Amino acid sequence: MVGGSYWRLESNLRTVDLSEEIAHPRPPSPPGPPSSPGRPLNVLLIGQDDERSDTAMVVQLDAAGSRARVVSIPRDTMVPRPRCGDSPPVAVAMFNSAFTTGGAACTVATVEQMSGVRIDHFVQIDFTGFRDLIDRLGGIAITMPEPIDDERSGLHVPAGPTTLNGTQALAFVRTRYSIGDGSDLNRIKNQHLFMRALSEKLAGENWLASPGRTLDLADILTRSMVTDTGIGSIPKLADLAGKLTALRPDAISYVTLPTETYLPDPNRVQPRQPEADELWKAA
Repeated sequence: MVGGSYWRLESNLRTVDLSEEIAHPRPPSPPGPPSSPGRPLNVLLIGQDDERSDTAMVVQLDAAGSRARVVSIPRDTMVPRPRCGDSPPVAVAMFNSAFTTGGAACTVATVEQMSGVRIDHFVQIDFTGFRDLIDRLGGIAITMPEPIDDERSGLHVPAGPTTLNGTQALAFVRTRYSIGDGSDLNRIKNQHLFMRALSEKLAGENWLASPGRTLDLADILTRSMVTDTGIGSIPKLADLAGKLTALRPDAISYVTLPTETYLPDPNRVQPRQPEADELWKAA
């Protein structure tokens, strides 16, 4: 049974070889393999909605493996986009156009160009998988900072403590127009709030200590994700998951790329300098 389950999980996996897909010069890697002890690790998380990238976060695990920083990149940030496949480089484009242009590899290349940080791995998950994962976890308890009554997403929850099921959680991390000024920056605040609650759930209930429950989660995730070939196997994904879930929730910090209004289009933003460059250098 274990062998059959392992084979099923392996067969679920879809991978992308970044070394073949990214043609431009990449930032240098620290010495040693990405999984080696004493080496920092940068993992790009991509939330996919149909053919678009809806969410992008760079998870930066420190060399000791004891702390992590999650850097969110607003999807409407205007940045240079490198050559991706047959698509030529462009001087300025909306960040999430990289995924539409060349998938996860183009998104990795764009993050590397804008940050100067080498991305060791990426994990792309579609929103159906995200929803099913939250349902399998039994929902996520969260304290809503304000009520949300959003007709677009169908999310209607009062302020205060509540438990979000998968459909509600998906709507919560995507809602933007009914909160604050309707910008993507407010949506990112909700995403960070949700990520904290999720990390507390996993740590508090020790989900990965149960082989049966771990298998259930792995089956949902592997059917819903794409990774780079460097972590495109069950043992390597399990090793990465172990590193991240071993972190105490208070050892994970959440920040957003500093931005300012993009003057040619006030509905867009651009990295604010020198703060943006200083953020990446501070990893």
